[in-house]
Amino acid sequence: MKRDQRSDGKPPGDAAGKQPLLRVADWEDPGVPPSLGDAWEGRRSRRHWSNERYRMASILRKNLLPGQRLADVGCGPGFYVPIYLETVGSPQVHLVDQSSQMLAHCLSTYPALQAENLHQGSIYGLPFADGEFDVVVNCDVLMHIPHYRKALAELYRVCSPRGGRLYLRVNLTDGPTYGELPRGENPDSGYVYWIAYGREEFREALQSLGPSSITVIDRICRKPLKRGGDPFIADAAIVVLTRGEPRRPLRRGTRLGHLLSKIASPLTRRPHGG
Repeated sequence: MKRDQRSDGKPPGDAAGKQPLLRVADWEDPGVPPSLGDAWEGRRSRRHWSNERYRMASILRKNLLPGQRLADVGCGPGFYVPIYLETVGSPQVHLVDQSSQMLAHCLSTYPALQAENLHQGSIYGLPFADGEFDVVVNCDVLMHIPHYRKALAELYRVCSPRGGRLYLRVNLTDGPTYGELPRGENPDSGYVYWIAYGREEFREALQSLGPSSITVIDRICRKPLKRGGDPFIADAAIVVLTRGEPRRPLRRGTRLGHLLSKIASPLTRRPHGG
């Protein structure tokens, strides 16, 4: 299916009646990362979009510490990079994305990043050693891929077994996993799916990874979704998995803190200069 061309500065699929990006290869269009970042940042006042992103921003800001090694897998245009730079510090930040254009946009937008720490690759085979990172972030990725359990295992592998934390932003639903699901034994790995995972199934998948504690910050907002079938309701959730014994308690934040983060968040500020 050919990607819809836009001339209004918004990514394809951003307006009603427009077709979304359906193929992984579409993200290599040089215009997609900046338009995606600008369009999604413009959604700050929209409850469904702003709540989940700014709640994650608040949680990361409260829990990241200077000097921690961090990997953002599926970083996209770098929504959380300002928080990483202000907390753990540039030398500790590694970004991974399958799109070279997303990584190029991140480096252009945030020149304090170190180019050698930006990695183009697959979530199924990360170029890191076992337990290399204190923090692993994966937002809005698992609901779009065909093999989420394989991806979870790889994220868990690179997370430190000595209290490392894995921060996930996913869609959950009551009952069974639902949405536009992969089909057959060899589903199309180049297609962008839309999936809400059943809560029990997703928790079981996390528990099967190994020793850990799991915190679910659920129902941040409720989103009606439809792609290629019947409409369904999904709940935006943040899941934090602590591998091994936690080094410090997880600070979840409060609703007031969440609202304040939307006002003062560095996500609202663009860097100046190079």
